[in-house]
Amino acid sequence: MAVRRGGDRPAVLLDWFTVSYRSILGGSIALVLALSAVGGGLYYQFIYRNSPRARASTSIAEAEGLLEKAAGGEASKESEPLRQNAERLLAEARRQFDATNFEDASKSAEQSQMSSQRVIALAHGETSRAAQFYKIEGDVRVKRSRELIWAPATKGMTLSVGDQIKTSSRSAAQIIYFNGTITTVTPGSLLEIKELYENPTTRVQQVRERLHEGRVSSSTQDPPTKGSFHEIATQNTVATTEERTEMDVAFDDRQATTRLEVHTGKASVSTPEEGARKIAVEAQERVEVDQKERLSTKIKLPAAPLLNAPVDQRIIPLEGGEGGSVQLDWQEVAEAKSYHLQISAHPLFSDSLVDKTLDTTSASLPRAGEGNYYWRVAAIFDDGTEGPMSEARKFKIVPGTLAPSGDVQPPPLEIDDFLTFATQVIVRGKTEPGAQLSVDGSKIDVYDDGTFTSVIPLRKAGHHTLVFIAQDVAGNATRVERVVDVDTY
Repeated sequence: MAVRRGGDRPAVLLDWFTVSYRSILGGSIALVLALSAVGGGLYYQFIYRNSPRARASTSIAEAEGLLEKAAGGEASKESEPLRQNAERLLAEARRQFDATNFEDASKSAEQSQMSSQRVIALAHGETSRAAQFYKIEGDVRVKRSRELIWAPATKGMTLSVGDQIKTSSRSAAQIIYFNGTITTVTPGSLLEIKELYENPTTRVQQVRERLHEGRVSSSTQDPPTKGSFHEIATQNTVATTEERTEMDVAFDDRQATTRLEVHTGKASVSTPEEGARKIAVEAQERVEVDQKERLSTKIKLPAAPLLNAPVDQRIIPLEGGEGGSVQLDWQEVAEAKSYHLQISAHPLFSDSLVDKTLDTTSASLPRAGEGNYYWRVAAIFDDGTEGPMSEARKFKIVPGTLAPSGDVQPPPLEIDDFLTFATQVIVRGKTEPGAQLSVDGSKIDVYDDGTFTSVIPLRKAGHHTLVFIAQDVAGNATRVERVVDVDTY
């Protein structure tokens, strides 16, 4: 540039820098490498046949084909939600593909394929590899796989791999799986379904659950073949059973501790600290795992008490409109020093009316009001070790007399749903409020509005005729029969 200084003539200042042949060569190589990397990335993303884009495109095409095949069959109450879920997941896969989120697109497409495959399996008479809500109390929420929104749970809602179930401090839910296992999610818990697997050839069935917080109770059935299992994992523990078992698993997410109780059957427990070694936990035993993943010694549990009175489904009249008098009585448990009594208006005990410890084997409710009551008892050793709760029983307090004069009309009895899950049948229906209902002599709980839901075990293979009998307080009865065939034993 030119700079004038006073009256001097303009001076020209020159500046330069030296570029070596080595720098030119290095820059050229860097540019070539950069272009190659970009080109290679683009080739991998969009052209290479095993690229994320190609895999997503293939998965979406397969999902479209399966959905078309699934939509061609006859719709049913069980298959229609699965087909709708397949459509929703396929639409999500397409949306993720358009946004170039190819990995997410592949996962959504694969989940759509699973739903369509279950619809196709149902059309061919095969068991659906799925789960659904059996009972719901209070505000129970569900978050579908890869979704962010917690939606309200509803009875009969189908659940699949990746779904999470959350209960509040006053809510609970029961889930029934395709293999007949029933899991109860107690208040204040978070459970995730990790795997639902069934091999139609070998008949191996595998279910995996992940408990993130709270407590679940699991009741498994006898497996159809070797290799089948039910697994409940927490942050530091894996509990597995391969036979008919009733067990509880509790996880404290703040303390990072796990507690496993086996009430019937047997389960194996492993932790990362223990490596590949598994510890067998038998009936009436408990183990605990601390935050350092160390297993405790096995602790003996007291047996569940046997309930004497009142008998299940007992109807008790109000006395003078002031309240029903109820005497609860149960059998003594060996070595037990006290008992834990719970009474609730709900069968899953999501909210307790009575929750207390007693030194006796009886309790009195002198002024119980009108309504349904469920009660259960657990035994407690002298050192504070509490055993499992007994099976819950129900009694109902009603106003007026038990036998209205002139009532000769039998109660209605409608069977709305009759769904076979492996070796069990889910039954939903309606009868007269206050009626007593039984199937093959076993009591079925009837809610205040007359509706009922029950799981009926089928104890052997072959042809079954189930006889339902509803009887009102005047003694009038209605009989309904349903037929089911079982071939999975």
